[in-house]
Amino acid sequence: MTTKLTFKLSAAAALTLCALAVQAEETVQTSEVTVTASRVEQQLLEVPMAVTVVTNQEIQESSARNVGELLEDIPGVMVNNAGSQGLKRVSIRGEDTFRTLTLIDGQKISEQKSMSGASILIDPSSIERIEVIKGPASVLYGSDALGGVVNIITKKGSKKPFEAEGSVAWNGAGHGWAETISLGGTYKGLNYHLDAGYQSHGNIKTPLGYQKGTDFRQKNASAFLSYDFNEHFTAGLRADTFDSDINSSSWEYEQDPNSEFFVRIPKWKRDKVALFAEGKNLNEYLTRLRWDGYWQKNHKNMRNYVSQPQGPMKVVTDSHADNRIKSYGTSLQADWQLGESNFLITGYEFVQDQLEADTLAKTTMAPMLNTVTNRYVKGKETTNAIFASMETTLPMDFTLNYGVRYTWVDSKLSKAVGVKNGYAGMGRVKYVNAPDDKVGKVGSDKNSRPVFNLSLNWTGMPDTSLRAGWSQGFRVPNLQEKYLINSMGGGTTFGNADLKPEKSNNFEVGARYAGNALEADFALFYNLADDYISSVHISKTEYTYLNADKAKTFGAELSVNFKPTDHFFPYASMTWLRRKTEWGSGVSTYDSGVAGFTARYGVKTEFDVFNGRWNTDTYLRSKTASKSYSPSSNETTRVAGYTTLNFATTYHFGPQKRYMVSAEAINITNQLYSYGDSIYEPGRHFNFKLSAKF
Repeated sequence: MTTKLTFKLSAAAALTLCALAVQAEETVQTSEVTVTASRVEQQLLEVPMAVTVVTNQEIQESSARNVGELLEDIPGVMVNNAGSQGLKRVSIRGEDTFRTLTLIDGQKISEQKSMSGASILIDPSSIERIEVIKGPASVLYGSDALGGVVNIITKKGSKKPFEAEGSVAWNGAGHGWAETISLGGTYKGLNYHLDAGYQSHGNIKTPLGYQKGTDFRQKNASAFLSYDFNEHFTAGLRADTFDSDINSSSWEYEQDPNSEFFVRIPKWKRDKVALFAEGKNLNEYLTRLRWDGYWQKNHKNMRNYVSQPQGPMKVVTDSHADNRIKSYGTSLQADWQLGESNFLITGYEFVQDQLEADTLAKTTMAPMLNTVTNRYVKGKETTNAIFASMETTLPMDFTLNYGVRYTWVDSKLSKAVGVKNGYAGMGRVKYVNAPDDKVGKVGSDKNSRPVFNLSLNWTGMPDTSLRAGWSQGFRVPNLQEKYLINSMGGGTTFGNADLKPEKSNNFEVGARYAGNALEADFALFYNLADDYISSVHISKTEYTYLNADKAKTFGAELSVNFKPTDHFFPYASMTWLRRKTEWGSGVSTYDSGVAGFTARYGVKTEFDVFNGRWNTDTYLRSKTASKSYSPSSNETTRVAGYTTLNFATTYHFGPQKRYMVSAEAINITNQLYSYGDSIYEPGRHFNFKLSAKF
């Protein structure tokens, strides 16, 4: 199905939706639905999966510079910084970032040419809330959701005709400033929201000193507009842009006087325009019909510089990449109330990623080597999917949830050309001008697969729910893994056109309680994954991808909030995780790069002071050491564990508590720690934030 035909059909569906909404008659009010964790709005006790929500108030009070920092204390979530403070990605339940699906308003941030997964290209100031789904969610959200889903819901309108908000913040980690402003409202069916922000941060100061190449800047702006034609029909649009300038470094290279390494990303920009139309309560069966369509461009310029000694000489590789990914997506979802006991969600989704990338690589080893290589690739990945998810109410307060998604993915690299010129040779140097064979190989492939889920929820006790579920995961290799050749980072990795999709089966039991004095959420999970894509050595500095690995992951997550009094609130959130990786050679290990235990625990307070509300939070962050074993080098690397002491305080004051001042003392004991083996995290620092609503 072509892109143009798909959009024509989607537009026709939107017109049909409009006609149905205008003709809709009054019916018995059913539950209002919006796209959330289970694609409908539900109370958390009713959700049959492990979900954590970061609320708007938590985002407003936080000094987090990016989404990764907002999510770092969620049970089951790990932060990866890739050597940069401005590029903090997340992984869920031990899976890497490629297997964590990142959505903005239910729509994917695509990445087809990266060694580290999709970056979360949105500023916290634009976000209303974030929902993190842990465990495979491929039935509801599609490929890439093996580990889980980060669904970011943006700000849209306000309950008042006009409301404005502004903030200014200082972050001591990199002596950085952040400013935001937004305004929005609703008037006679018209809903609008505008926001903009800017951040600038310098190099971070670790307990060992300043870390060069960790500064970053970012700016963002967005506009939302919708109109309620009547009580049944709403249509609208959203446009947003996010641009960043990010540097990345490595502490190991910095300590080696004979080597040099850095990554510069002067431009990583995401532009997006999205349209939607939604009808509610169209008849006694069809409770909601929603169409979405969007265009998105992800544009990255990157420079990767590596200088290493080789005998008495130095080899310098200076690579420049210009990657453009244009994404076109559309979806249609229908929600059905089938009698009193069955609620059905059905839908169709289409996404096409179009990749174009230019790479210029300079390689020097004086006096024998001085070449320049120019490469160009072009390809696309097209995904079509249909899905259905049913919720059936059973006797004795049981609810059964079951669903299926069928996905078709077409991958194609249509062009891969390169040319190398310069001087090379041992002894007698000669001029080279010839095609380059390290670009990639053109080719195409098709994959399709159904995935299923089944869960049971019980709410037979007040404020309590128990759940048990099984879900499948499915991830198709991207263009990078199948067809491209990547020389960033000092080595060369070759794609493999014969790669198969990754798949997994996840089993989970859990319990939630939401009483007046206690709130708790507990989950036990067990995940079996097969056909894992991993990179393996084919020479000293060359790698390729293979479906070589299996993984068995199991663990527990717990979040507890106590309310013994009106003023003091002890709390804890923690994760215990074990992961066994098995390679195709039969070698297996529990040294899989994940920490066995992570936690945040502390005491919050709340008091009414001078007609304002004063909150404090004194807490510890703890993480045990993690080890990673590489069978190709027969080496194990270790990242040390840590515990940091932190304090935060917030004071809301003024009419309707519209003004806020907050302060944080982070890593008070100046603990040396890191999330990975590239750079250390900031040492002791202080953050301040002022905000006001009008």
